[in-house]
Amino acid sequence: MISQSENNIKKSALRFLKMYYKYRPRTGKTDVKVDQSTREGIIADGLLTFPQKDDNPFIASVEATSFDTRDEVKFKMQHQLLSWDAFMWSCFIVGIVVLFGHYFHLFAFQKGHLELTAGLSILFLSTFIGYRYFFSKRAKYRYIYALEQFRQYHVDEQWVAIGDNVFYGAEDPAYDELKVQCVRNGFGLLSIDKELNTHLVISPSRDELFGSGRKVLDFMGGDNLIKNPTLTRARGFWGMVKSKIGWTTPEQSVLRYRRSFYKPIFASVLMLGLIGFVAYEDLRQKDFDYVKNETKYNEKLTEAAKHGKNHEFDQLIDSSAVEPYQKKRPDSYLAIVEKDKRDDFIMKRAPLKKKDQLTTKGGTEIFVESSNKDMTGYDCSRFFNFYGKKHLVQDGIFKGIGAAERRMNLLRRSGFKANVLWLGCFYSDSEDYIVYIEWLYEDKEETIREGISYRKKLKEEGIKESNLNVRTIEK
Repeated sequence: MISQSENNIKKSALRFLKMYYKYRPRTGKTDVKVDQSTREGIIADGLLTFPQKDDNPFIASVEATSFDTRDEVKFKMQHQLLSWDAFMWSCFIVGIVVLFGHYFHLFAFQKGHLELTAGLSILFLSTFIGYRYFFSKRAKYRYIYALEQFRQYHVDEQWVAIGDNVFYGAEDPAYDELKVQCVRNGFGLLSIDKELNTHLVISPSRDELFGSGRKVLDFMGGDNLIKNPTLTRARGFWGMVKSKIGWTTPEQSVLRYRRSFYKPIFASVLMLGLIGFVAYEDLRQKDFDYVKNETKYNEKLTEAAKHGKNHEFDQLIDSSAVEPYQKKRPDSYLAIVEKDKRDDFIMKRAPLKKKDQLTTKGGTEIFVESSNKDMTGYDCSRFFNFYGKKHLVQDGIFKGIGAAERRMNLLRRSGFKANVLWLGCFYSDSEDYIVYIEWLYEDKEETIREGISYRKKLKEEGIKESNLNVRTIEK
């Protein structure tokens, strides 16, 4: 039986190619060489060249593979590259969602609230697993050494020649992948049987599929790379020893043309940085703390007021400064107020007084717009049937009814539906009035959207913003 060694396969392939190109126009004879390489370490098992009419040489290269070197044409899954790409796209999808939600005020990171973090984590894991599942069969992650080496340099046509015993049969998935990638890259494929007869499987593409992205390299025989005969013999001996013990250097490894990971790593770090920046901004702006034991909190307030421990205590209660420090916010940001800060104690907004504790002070405590567009006044009894949690768009908070009325009238003249509400209806220690827009809302998200829309309208009308935020009241 004739041996299907790599040397016999490359010779059979070159004989076939001489016949294949027999009628290709030329101006000289065909030259055939074996075992050619470049100073960059790129190897061509065979080269066929002949001069063309335009004085440029036609060059065809051959990569021969026998059963012993079958790893050169069998694909290897690049699991690390696949994982990094999946990680990159997961970061990208989560980053887009975070930026979209931040820009349109759909959600925000808050201390003690892990719902958003949990949702983003689920989205990240789903994208990661989905990418690995749906894109694992891409040629990008099925690395074939022989084809990747072809992509490192330019010649007119490139051929893969394999022994027919390299794969387990025509249905071998590795064989199918080799044929698919040969077609996509425009490479030819030859099969050499046990009698060293060559069979054409795939013809190479006549069109250049890589544009100008590949270099034209100078190939030369191995002996020409090292001129010193002694070094040449030493190199041959050392190569034989390494092949016997199975040791391969990076230049000889079939994995040396794998793609690097720095691009997906860089993109992932960039998107994680953007997500971290948005989270930092949200957590810096929103610092909600809630008292777990309201009874204990009220006892501390009573004790402080009874003994006069804090001179400024009364001035801090329900003052116009809803937050301890007023921070500069971007124009599109709307505060959500659900708490007061009183003498270093943080509490949730107090519930509405019980019905039997509501009293009328004899005056009008709330103004609302009636159906005929006139201003109507009510006292606190209007809230007898108030239950649950309501939200309103607060335009501003004022110490006296006069200032609140002036603000309301200013807004009404500009076309806004402004109303005045006395906070004493809800808090026994408050004498402040607030101006709010439209009505009381059931849904906080709707209130936030109305508040953002109101802020834009204020700018359009040229009206200076007072103390705009979303206030929550609850019974």
